[in-house]
Amino acid sequence: MEKRKKISLLTIFIICAFCALLVFSFFLKENNKNISNLFQKISLEKKQLESEKDQLKTLLEEETKKETIYRVTVVGDIMLDRGVKTRVKQNSGDYNFPFQLMKSYFSNSDYVFANLEGSISSVGADTGKPFSFRFEPAAAPALAAAGIDLVSLANNHILDWGRDSLCATTTHLEKVNVAFVGAGCNNNQAEKSTLVTLGNTKIAFLAYTEFYQGAHATVTAPGLSEYSMTKIREKIKALKEDEDVDLVFVSMHWGDEYKARANNYQVTTGYKLVEMGADLVIGHHPHVKQEIERYKNGWIIYSLGNFIFDQSWSKETMEGLMVDIFIQNKKIINLEPIDLLINKDFQPAIETI
Repeated sequence: MEKRKKISLLTIFIICAFCALLVFSFFLKENNKNISNLFQKISLEKKQLESEKDQLKTLLEEETKKETIYRVTVVGDIMLDRGVKTRVKQNSGDYNFPFQLMKSYFSNSDYVFANLEGSISSVGADTGKPFSFRFEPAAAPALAAAGIDLVSLANNHILDWGRDSLCATTTHLEKVNVAFVGAGCNNNQAEKSTLVTLGNTKIAFLAYTEFYQGAHATVTAPGLSEYSMTKIREKIKALKEDEDVDLVFVSMHWGDEYKARANNYQVTTGYKLVEMGADLVIGHHPHVKQEIERYKNGWIIYSLGNFIFDQSWSKETMEGLMVDIFIQNKKIINLEPIDLLINKDFQPAIETI
């Protein structure tokens, strides 16, 4: 009897233990399910928070781009032959020498543009002009080291040593990551705009000259951009409509040498370019400073004068103009002209009072 009682108690204990195990297993399963759901919820919320964080970061970046003011600096003619070359040779043949006094200023600009008054090469033949310029290949890295980002090749000296010398120029510039506009080894390269993005603002640079109008590039021959007002109008329209460009800057090599005021052709052409959609016209060739004009929705800098040149025979040709263009949120908000003086070593520097 006692033995049966013990067996019954053991059976009851086993049954209770089994039931408890079943209940525990059920609650454990439900608890694991709840924990899994909780982790999934936490993971989802984390992803949502990360997405919101990324969206907020993007919005802040866009707002920063809108508020940031960028500075584009433009200067005039750079000529690294003749007297300038002599000074370079007197200073260990270092082509950094002419840029020495401006390098620190350029380093604080967001983009720097200049007119390169001649080819960079060791090829070609002198075409026999009264003034014929060609620069040594060592000049190319000096441009880059000075902080110059873009040069116009559309001028009346780029073909002084022929088309092969022009084409070689583009190769030397590409090697040192200095962009160029207004000429090239073929028409695609010569007609191509240079695009620059500063924050949320996209700028296109074009370059033309009123000289050498028959020397534009072809499919197989180096040359200049084609100076056609009809084609320029189409180009500006396409840039703004098809490529979502905000600002178009047009470099113009034009005007009368050594004249302190723009001639009628410069004025009427400058007006036409602005009416076509150009936001800024950057002029050079006269070798002296000329006026700056606000016209409708654009600006016209008629001549920046010399930047690096050896025309020491007059006070006016040993002066130059540098202009800082301030850009914010897809607009030009201001222009600041800065007078330059070129010293006896043909080095430009900011004029101080």
